[in-house]
This record gives sequence, structure tokens and C-alpha cells, in this order.
Amino acid sequence: MKKWKTGTRSIAVTMLTTVGALQFTALTPAYASPTPLATPTPSASATPSTTATPSPSASPTATPSPTASAETKGIFTPRSYKLALTGQRQQTNYYCVPASSSMSLSSFGVNVSQSTLAKKMKTTTSGTKGVNAVPVINAYVKSRGYKYTIPTDADGNPGMLMKRVSENIGDLHRAPVIAVWMEKLPWNKGKIKGTNVGHAIIAYGYDKLQGTITVYDPWKPTGGTHTLSAATLADILQPGGNMYYVSKL
Repeated sequence: MKKWKTGTRSIAVTMLTTVGALQFTALTPAYASPTPLATPTPSASATPSTTATPSPSASPTATPSPTASAETKGIFTPRSYKLALTGQRQQTNYYCVPASSSMSLSSFGVNVSQSTLAKKMKTTTSGTKGVNAVPVINAYVKSRGYKYTIPTDADGNPGMLMKRVSENIGDLHRAPVIAVWMEKLPWNKGKIKGTNVGHAIIAYGYDKLQGTITVYDPWKPTGGTHTLSAATLADILQPGGNMYYVSKL
């Protein structure tokens, strides 16, 4: 087992190699939660599709926005696409996986609360193990003909990251969960104490011509909607498995 050091207990999402699979798992970190070095304010560089300051208790919903025609679905991936998403801020310092998973499931029309997912995923103050999280979210989408898996090929590879994100969002109209190093997100630089702080966000939009991906970060102090380059996002993905990728059964 290969452990990655982290300085937080918010949601440390790292990798554990098991027989025939890679899974996210949580470490036992040194701190109870990410420690801001300064009082941050949410970024104003992007505007959420629906609300700028979503309520933590709001039920998530996601529907495709009309940036691509219906004729393109299943034939070729649109050059740009964005889901209409109601964002969620994580209800505790260690709920980023349940919060991101709840938003991801909303793109299937599945409305399930963070607390319900956290209970089923056996989330603790140390985080959420992928070996517990993935079966839970798969149970919600299997009857709809889909599954979540954890690919390992987008780390440091913006082309592959854009391919996977655009397939999920543009072709399937689903929002994948992305595993990142929290302190390396552009809106968190200089604001988070620690290195290799595991965190989960979701992607819900992209633009191939601009080379950008739009994400929603559930972390309360600095989160919300942000747009960044695929190259930047690829460089701050957690290695060995970076997303809950959606595919058809």
C-alpha cells in the first residue's frame, strides 16, 4: 500500500492499490481540517449556472444547458458543453466526497443528501474511502444503465483529462467527481496549510477550443464555480486515479 502524506482531515482522497483495482482511500492526517492561512473569499472569476451562493441543504439538480444540439449526442462530442447545476457546499470539513457525489448523482436526476451518502459511505472525520464510496454511488445508477469507475490515465495529461471530462459532460450529460490536491487549486494558493491535502470537486462544463474545464468546489471558504485550464487541472490531480468516471454498462 502506498500512502500519500496529507495535512488535513477534511477529505483526504489518496490511492490504495488492491488486487485488480485502484481505489480512493483516506489517510489519518495530522490536522482535523484544512487550515486557511488567510481569510479567503469565493472567487468571482466565474458565475455558477444557477446560484452564486448555494445553500448546503439544497437538493442538487442538474440538467443539460442548450450549448449543444441533441443531434450531436452519441455521434461526436460537442466542442463545448455545460450542465445546469445547483451547487452544494460541503456541510462539514470532511464531507467533500459526499457533497461532490451528491452533485454528481444529481446529473442523473438522483436527489440524495450529503448526510445520507456520508452514512452509507462510512465517512469519518478522517475522510471517505473510495472502496466504500464507489459501491454506494454505483448502487444509485446501476438500474439506469451506468457505472462509476476510477481511471488512472489523466494525471498530468490534459488531453486525456479533457477527453474523459467531455465524454462525461458532453456525451452523457453527467458530472464526474475529480480528485485533486486542495492546496494546489489556483483559488487556494497561499490559503491552505499543508501539502498533498486531498480533496474532491466536480466537473460540469468544458470548452475544447479554450482548453478549459469548469468545476464546482464544495469547500465553503473558497469554493463555488471556477474555470481553469485543463493543463492546470491535470497537474494538480491526485496520481494513480483522479476521478469517478461515468460510463454505460
